[in-house]
Amino acid sequence: MSRVIDAIFEKGVFRPLQDVKLKEHEKVSIKVISRDEWHRRFDRIIEKIHKKSSRFTPEEIEADISRSIKEVRAEKSGR
Repeated sequence: MSRVIDAIFEKGVFRPLQDVKLKEHEKVSIKVISRDEWHRRFDRIIEKIHKKSSRFTPEEIEADISRSIKEVRAEKSGR
């Protein structure tokens, strides 16, 4: 299972800021990205979404999302 956790780097060691529920000595891969960089990337993604969705009304977007949710649920239930 992969997930994003917050950690702090102290004295050469990453210390998780919440319980990570790992076995002692379990090996993991860590991708380090500063919060500033994460926010910059997130802001760029949001900007792209806004540019691409600006030609649609909120009602059209909501209808498309609702239709997609129904399709996924139908697919999961085997219909």
